[in-house]
Amino acid sequence: MNIIPAFMSTLIPILIFILILGIVVFIHELGHFVMARRAGVFVEEFALGMGPKLFGFKGKPRKQKDTDPEAEESNLIWHGDSGPDNIGFIRVEESTQFSLRLFPIGGFCKMRGTDESLPGDPGALSGKKVYQRALVMAGGSLFNFVAAFALFFVLILLTGYSVAEVHTIGVGSPAYHAGLQAGDRITHINGRRVALFEDFSLQLNMSGGQPLDVRFVRDGAAHDVAITPFQDGSSFRLGFLATRYFGLLNRGAEGLPRVGFWGTFTTSAEMILFNMRMPFTMLARFVTGQSLPEGAGVMGPIGLAGEVTQVYQQVIEYGILDTLLTMLFFTALLNAALGVMNLLPIPAMDGARLVFLGIEGIRRKPVSPEREGMVHMVGFVMLILLAVFIAYRDIVRLL
Repeated sequence: MNIIPAFMSTLIPILIFILILGIVVFIHELGHFVMARRAGVFVEEFALGMGPKLFGFKGKPRKQKDTDPEAEESNLIWHGDSGPDNIGFIRVEESTQFSLRLFPIGGFCKMRGTDESLPGDPGALSGKKVYQRALVMAGGSLFNFVAAFALFFVLILLTGYSVAEVHTIGVGSPAYHAGLQAGDRITHINGRRVALFEDFSLQLNMSGGQPLDVRFVRDGAAHDVAITPFQDGSSFRLGFLATRYFGLLNRGAEGLPRVGFWGTFTTSAEMILFNMRMPFTMLARFVTGQSLPEGAGVMGPIGLAGEVTQVYQQVIEYGILDTLLTMLFFTALLNAALGVMNLLPIPAMDGARLVFLGIEGIRRKPVSPEREGMVHMVGFVMLILLAVFIAYRDIVRLL
């Protein structure tokens, strides 16, 4: 009798993760699609998922004016409206194919002329100006960042956020012995500004228990003290409870401190910036051989699915609303992470294409499509091998 509930407690979060991943990928590819359409680039296929196509449909055909005399006549219709400027050919574009594919692990927005030069084709990406192509390449990450900001904004309105400010201090704790008092606001750790409680916690967990130079503000005056955190399970703490500001729409916080609209806006922006910086912080520590906080590291879809499953099983006991809010928070984090990852200058990623566009803009001459294509092909193979390695590590970690 207990097998079915146990099975469902694993299946449901996996389905939720697939839904979240699909939404995040859709937002990313939608960014490419919208920017491509605005630049006049023809999108041949907009797909969610990879592998064999499950089903799809054709979009509305688009028509573009084309005065290229060498264009294929089979795709041209003579157009002779009044006035010499309106005389020319109209290219009848093929409709964009929208499709859903078998494996829910990604998606793509296939644009005409991405990896080849098509002179005279007004719908080819290769024929657009450098800044237009750059906007198309960056559009996916831009949409992810906007979506993450919107989700953080809504979540803060509904729930609120914590700040690195002492609310209640534990007697005998490191913070107590350092002289911290209720109302003290921590602003820097080891010279690094901490605008969010998440940033404060990250700095503590990266300390490894070593003494920290802490700057806090009391009555408008800044003070510096050295505090050695203590370990509590897998985390490090200073020994105080942080102050929490509740959201404007949080009905269960009557009479408690609330964050205003402007505070909601600025904190949402800080959340985006924090999640954009964190991958580079972790990468720098990994390259320099420094220890990583507990649970930090690179994860693939399998590892993320495991994380969602674990979090879901913990928060579902508190009700559907708390579970929904937690999943929305995870969606915001994944949007920010995907946006940053795709801007990294890794071959076959959007960031690498932006690098090539930057080179073209500086030298006023595009890099050979063959050379750029070779770089992206090698990068794609390396990404596949890396994905297999990460999947193996994720499976071992889960087992």
